[in-house]
Amino acid sequence: MLPFYLLADHNIEKNPHVVYDVSVIEDHYRVQYTFRDPFNNLQNYSLNIPVDGANRMISKFGIPMWMFEPYMDTKENLEYRKQVLKDGLFRLSENTIEVDKSAVVEYYSESVCLPIARMIVRSLGEYGLDTPRNRVEFAMRFVQDIPYGIPTYEDESRHYGGVSPPPKLLIEGFGDCDSKVLLFAGIIAYLIPSEDFIFLNQQKHVLSAIKAAPEKGLTFVRFEGEKFLIAETAGPGKRMLGQEGHYFEEKFTPEKLNIKPREILAKADPSEKKSGVNPTAEQIDPKSIILQNASNKKIQFQISHDQNEWQNFDLEGNQSGQIDFEKGMSLFIRFRERNNFAVYRIITGHSYTFIWNNVKRKWEIQT
Repeated sequence: MLPFYLLADHNIEKNPHVVYDVSVIEDHYRVQYTFRDPFNNLQNYSLNIPVDGANRMISKFGIPMWMFEPYMDTKENLEYRKQVLKDGLFRLSENTIEVDKSAVVEYYSESVCLPIARMIVRSLGEYGLDTPRNRVEFAMRFVQDIPYGIPTYEDESRHYGGVSPPPKLLIEGFGDCDSKVLLFAGIIAYLIPSEDFIFLNQQKHVLSAIKAAPEKGLTFVRFEGEKFLIAETAGPGKRMLGQEGHYFEEKFTPEKLNIKPREILAKADPSEKKSGVNPTAEQIDPKSIILQNASNKKIQFQISHDQNEWQNFDLEGNQSGQIDFEKGMSLFIRFRERNNFAVYRIITGHSYTFIWNNVKRKWEIQT
């Protein structure tokens, strides 16, 4: 077994819990990836990608650099150039040559993304929590934890639009916002209806959005009369569905995902559950509380048994923590709300999520 790729050789950003290893075993790339799922547990996924098939799929992507040189404006030349763009999964949009996102998802999703979607459904089946929302959150964590880095290319005779298509991203083990959102779209296409997904193109960033009912404190956009929660998958920050990242801007161009309808994966058979599955939110130690900060900023809070004596705690942005007690009990938690405190009753054996409401400029807690 020979190591194929070393992350240390590249300028990338990686979460400390992530393990990403790619090796060549006989005629396959073996991708072994450890990431943290929406329930704060580590998942270990293994992918086998045929070397010949991956190399062939990767070589399809991109267009020759001569496409940017002056040319004779004839009907024949125009038709030929359109075909070159289509063959390389690019398109002409308002006199700008750009990656055709839907064409990329159409071409790569079945061979590269479907196996990942199947593993996600299997994992959610083991939890007993396979819902459309959890499918999206799980796929987001899978993509977010892939190390972040700018794609590089050896062939200077071709133009790649600064994007790594899904097989290249998975084999190299890192990608930027454009590359990651394409992988995410390919996975999502088998988890929820593709019409529930849109790209959000910004001047220097690309993210996506998922059609869903927005809860308080979450960010959504309107598209064709429907509400879509933003989905930031660039990483390495762990954003939940509807939570703004550092780069979200109000100015964006929505773009539909135009692909042939995929057959949405059915829920995993409960009889196929593995033994020793990681605990779900319903299986938290009855003498413990799990607290999650779904926002970028640190929160300071206090916990009390009787609302007389309070113990101080803090939780960094996008982190989670567990507090253990000697016995199960009902408690009170409070945090600053302008000149007063917001007080909530909490119970051991449950998980609670802090969300910073950017509109109201205050903390809220989901129970």
